[in-house]
Order: sequence, then C-alpha cells, then structure tokens
Amino acid sequence: MSTNGPQLYPTNDTWAPKSTRIQAGMVQRKIRPPLGVRTGNWGAARSQISDGFHNEITTTVLALRPEGGLPHFLISVDWGWWQSRVDDLAIRGEVIKALQVDEDRLLFHLTHTHAGPTTASDAGSLPGGENLDKYHKAATQEFISACKEAIDISELADINWSYGSCDLATNRDLPCLGEDILGFNPEESADDTLVVGRITNRDGRVLGTVVNYACHPTTLAWENQKISPDFVGEARDIVQRHTSAPMLFLQGASGDLGPRDGFSGDTEVADKNGRVLGYAVLSTLENMPQAGVKYRFDKTVDSGALLGVWKSEPIAYSSTSTADRIDVQVPLQKLPTFEELKERWKDVEEGARQTRIDRAMKLRSGYVTGDKATHPVWMWIFGDAIIVGQPGEMYSKYQMELRARHPERIILVLNCTNGPGYMYFPSPEAYERLRYQSWQTLVAAGALEEVLEATDLLIANRLKV
Repeated sequence: MSTNGPQLYPTNDTWAPKSTRIQAGMVQRKIRPPLGVRTGNWGAARSQISDGFHNEITTTVLALRPEGGLPHFLISVDWGWWQSRVDDLAIRGEVIKALQVDEDRLLFHLTHTHAGPTTASDAGSLPGGENLDKYHKAATQEFISACKEAIDISELADINWSYGSCDLATNRDLPCLGEDILGFNPEESADDTLVVGRITNRDGRVLGTVVNYACHPTTLAWENQKISPDFVGEARDIVQRHTSAPMLFLQGASGDLGPRDGFSGDTEVADKNGRVLGYAVLSTLENMPQAGVKYRFDKTVDSGALLGVWKSEPIAYSSTSTADRIDVQVPLQKLPTFEELKERWKDVEEGARQTRIDRAMKLRSGYVTGDKATHPVWMWIFGDAIIVGQPGEMYSKYQMELRARHPERIILVLNCTNGPGYMYFPSPEAYERLRYQSWQTLVAAGALEEVLEATDLLIANRLKV
C-alpha cells in the first residue's frame, strides 16, 4: 500500500454530526392509573372502562439548561389528548406554577396513545370516572417531582442527533369509491423520518435517548380494554434495555399516518409494532459517531483505487440557544351552535351527549375569536437541534416541509403539545375529499399552510441571528 501519487481533496473536506452541548438531565416515572379507570377513546368500544394493563403508563422528563440560561422542561406522558383548555391548564398550569417557570420554557407533550386513561376533568360522573380527579392530581405531583429531579441531576452533556428511518407508519387516508375512510392506504407513501438524540455525559455514559416519530398509536382500538401506551411502550422497553437509560418519546406530525397493522384488540400486535420502532431506533443509535467529534478529510492512499481517508477531531459546538412562541391566526370553518350540536347528537345517550357538547364548546375557549383562531407554536433551538411543539394534530406535510427547507438543522416536530388548539390540521385535499379529519376540526382549509409559513419564517429569522 502506498500513499504516493496525487493528493486529491473533496470540495467539502469536513463532516460534523448534528450536536448540542448543554446541561441535561432525564428522569422517568411510572404513573399507572387505578384499575377500572375510564378511557372513553373509541365510539365503537363495548365498554369505556379499563379491565387490565398491557404496559406501563409513564412520564419522562428532559431538563435542559443552556450555558448562562434558565432551565427548560420537556415533559412527555403516555396520555391521549387534551379534551379542553380547562383540562390542560388544570395540570400543565399547576406544573408551571410549582416550578415557577415561564410558560414558554415548558413543553407538555402527550404521546397520543388511544388506549390510555381519559384526560377529561368533567368525566367524574361517568362510568369509570370516579377516580380520575385523584389520579390526575397524583400524576401532576409526579410531573413536578420529576422536573425538579431532572434539573437537580443535570450535568454537562453532549447530544448527538441523527435522522434515521422507520417504516411503521403508513398513510391512513383510504379512498373508497366516493368517500375516504381512516385505514391503511397502500397506494400512498408515508413519511418514514425518525429523529434520534443520544445524550451522553463527559465520561461517555448514556443519560437518555430522545425519539421523535410520527405514527398514530392506534394499534389497540375498540376491542381492547387494557390500559396501554400502545407501540410506544415496547419500543421504549427495547431501547432502555439496550442503553440502560430512559427514553423520551415525542409524537410527530401524524394526522395522516398510522400503523398498517392497527385497530386491533391484540396487545401482541402493539408489541410487534413497538419492536419495529424500537429496533429502528437502535439501528440509528449504533450508526452514530462518538460524541464530541467531527471528521476531516486527511489524505488519499493508492491501493489500486485511490482511497480517501478521514480522521476524527474535536468538534466546535454551536452556542445558539433560543426559546420562542408565536401565535398564528388561522381561518375557521362555520362552527355549529349549541342547538345544532344537540340535534347532531340527539341519538347519543344523554350523559355522553352532554359531555360531547360541553367538550366541543370548551375547545373554542381561549382559541376562537370571531371567524379566526389563535394557534400557538413553541420553538426551541439548542445548538444544531430545533424543537417545534404545538397542540394540534398536524398532517405530516408540516414536518416534511420544515425539514426540507432547513436541512442544516435537525428538526423535531411535536403534535399534542401545550394548548389550546387540540384538533386536526389537514391538507387541502382532506377538505376536498371530506375526510374525517376535515369535518372533525374547527379550522378551515389553509390553516396548516398558515402555521407552516409562520413557523418557517420564525426559524429562518432565528438562524440569521
């Protein structure tokens, strides 16, 4: 082998993984609800009361403190979605108050399992609702305690970020003659982007793993009565056994995405889906470079072919750190009146009908003003990573466009985060095809695009600074 011959160099002679150096701590707690607690997530369910447990309902907290800055908290919990602003603030508001943290420095994220306990605070009089208030209060104390512990144990850490891929998610807008239904659509491709962050301390010990992936946790449906985090639980167990550290899962923009094998009563199907995600995460972790290094082209070696040799060297970390919130004005559909809602649900059982009506009206509180709604978006930038959180169920177009427009950063996109605005943001085609997501939501066609453009502008402006 010889190094003689021409020394050629690529145009770009340096490659650095996306990374963040920051004070970080991760804590995980089990928050198992009482047996028999109300779920109420499926209209086709024969019962809205749980009869057992499949996997643990957990909360995972990531505390981050930029150099010279204040702590930020990212809370993830295996719950479904907020039923109203009242429910959100009854829990998130208490956490904010107890931590004495600015609202914009706390992201409260629901992984969106459809097999978890209801978050409704007004379901106490319904079957299975008698223990909800006690459970929600106990869980709130766990959120607060976990946040305090996470910041207390935080230490200087390196976060390596990487895009991977996972084919668990499929398109779920299925055309059937003149009508579209929710179901696996083999004719349409789905966003398979997986974001993984590995957090290690200065000794190389893994402190935690961050996973951002978009796929509706709807494996377990109306035939299931077991409390479960759905596929998230098995994926988390796999990753945590491998790393000996907590995994924080963040549901992506999955309004149009779901598992191929879903709508099941079989917990083994949920575990199978979890293995698909969990092993994809492990594959991405294994391909990550060592923390704290980048690669620089070193030389060529003539070995028949002219071979290029790279060497590793210490990375220079970006000190960028921002926390922003924007409120985006989005158009509304014509909203039904109280009387119209009563007529729409006249055949539903009286107690459930009133709950639906109350919830529909509460969704508007603090969100709807006249013919517009105010949709909040939070954006954190730490080093090479951008975290975008908002409360709606965005179609995957939202995350795909943001990542395509800003390839210089790793972008994590979170549905079901903070509030208000707990509703679908479909594509224009969904309105044209009268899909479920388009008639279930309050927002009109074009709302997704309004939020996308505002988020894109915020990112562009911050990256210029």
